[in-house]
Amino acid sequence: MQRQTISLDLAAFEERLHNLRNRIENHLPDGGSQPQIVAVSKYLSPADAQVLRDSGHTPLGENRAQELLARSDPGIGRDDWHFIGHLQRNKIHQVIPRIGMLHSLDSTTLARSVNRWVDENDTRPLPCLIQVNISGEGRKGGLDPSQALLEVPRWFEEFPSLVLKGLMTMPPRGPAEKCRGIFRMLRELRDRLQDGIGAVEALGFQQLSMGMSSDWQIAVEEGATILRIGRMLYQEVD
Repeated sequence: MQRQTISLDLAAFEERLHNLRNRIENHLPDGGSQPQIVAVSKYLSPADAQVLRDSGHTPLGENRAQELLARSDPGIGRDDWHFIGHLQRNKIHQVIPRIGMLHSLDSTTLARSVNRWVDENDTRPLPCLIQVNISGEGRKGGLDPSQALLEVPRWFEEFPSLVLKGLMTMPPRGPAEKCRGIFRMLRELRDRLQDGIGAVEALGFQQLSMGMSSDWQIAVEEGATILRIGRMLYQEVD
């Protein structure tokens, strides 16, 4: 299904981004700091996505390999892009050279394949987030929590070309407050994983990519360090 493209009004985007950051301050937990905002680019034309890049509003998040290929060049401006969707193994060679972070490392098989490609072809390790299917929905990808506790500590040694930075999850659709338990469980899982790895690895394993336009407030309250925000940055939403 083709997405509806939203025409970018840069001044309005910047105002909404500024307002969002101000609103986030009211939801931060004690001692919390502003999360990174990844502007999801799927609503924009390639030209408008480039306007955001030229204006310094990066990283942008893309969840389809085909659209990332239309908006980017391999090896150029990689840190402008995060890949936030499911990565098929046959697209690794196309996607990885264009991104600064992969949010959706969702299986040992994928981790092994990405590690091998980076080891053989890239000049730097790849920062990655591990996708966890906290809600247990069959249609969503990711490790289940018990699987993550068992397998992820081994990944630090087994996949040296990956820099494991933390966790990501996709909550189920529904009222935002219903996501609170999902986000809290992801934070608690990260904390348990930190306890099970070395001190140096734990120091780098801090990120929680959770929260979108519909539930960002709850995600911030539960400790999100990265928000994936789309439509609310481009148009007025209820």
